[in-house]
Amino acid sequence: MFKKELADDSFRDKRLSFQPLKDIITVLFSVAVVITIILVTYFSLPQSTMTYVQIKYADTLLYDLNDPEKRTNIPFPKEGVKVISYTRNDGEIFLGHGNQFQFYGEEMEVTIYSDKSIEITKEDSPRHICSSLGRSYSPYAPLVCLPNYFQVSIVLGGLPEWDA
Repeated sequence: MFKKELADDSFRDKRLSFQPLKDIITVLFSVAVVITIILVTYFSLPQSTMTYVQIKYADTLLYDLNDPEKRTNIPFPKEGVKVISYTRNDGEIFLGHGNQFQFYGEEMEVTIYSDKSIEITKEDSPRHICSSLGRSYSPYAPLVCLPNYFQVSIVLGGLPEWDA
């Protein structure tokens, strides 16, 4: 019986011992599979890097007053900053005849930076809550100004929309 246990131990030692050719082939095959999965995943993603800004008042998408095409997808500037401001008197232009903006003060101002960030720079809400939010670089963190019903967000143009 002792001899049988000794034989089993020697078999285990051979099975767990380093076998250079088999081990190298196994490692190389595993690395190749991982690299293939990474490459397929990377190249199957949409390659569009187009991002733009959307500004909403309540549920209405707004546009830049200086844009002749009145696009609600506002592009980032190539250099410097783009300042978009909305005054209380602009309500009929954006919201329809007879409708006015109902925000505090006389003006809301959004600054769009060429480094793909956004900021609410001017508003008259109590304690200037909205303009103290700072800059947002993330498409997943919009700037929301609840006292003034404004929302400014970065939208990625190449990724699919997710259902909520």
